[in-house]
Amino acid sequence: MSTTSIETWAGADLSQIGPIYPMVGTEVILVIIGLAFWLLFHIMQAGIERREMEADEAAASNPDRLKRVFDEEAHE
Repeated sequence: MSTTSIETWAGADLSQIGPIYPMVGTEVILVIIGLAFWLLFHIMQAGIERREMEADEAAASNPDRLKRVFDEEAHE
């Protein structure tokens, strides 16, 4: 697959060729999209971890569960 009309790079003047990769000019848009996905991932991950932490705290504050855990630890 060829994206340019160049058949050989030997002796080619790269300053006269111009960009040789596809989708030239979309770099800024792609960076913005990448940053948006990155931020969205971190926001979603923080929410997931917060919910897990709240569930762990609720389980740890249950007196019956704490007594059972301490009883199991004492028997080991």
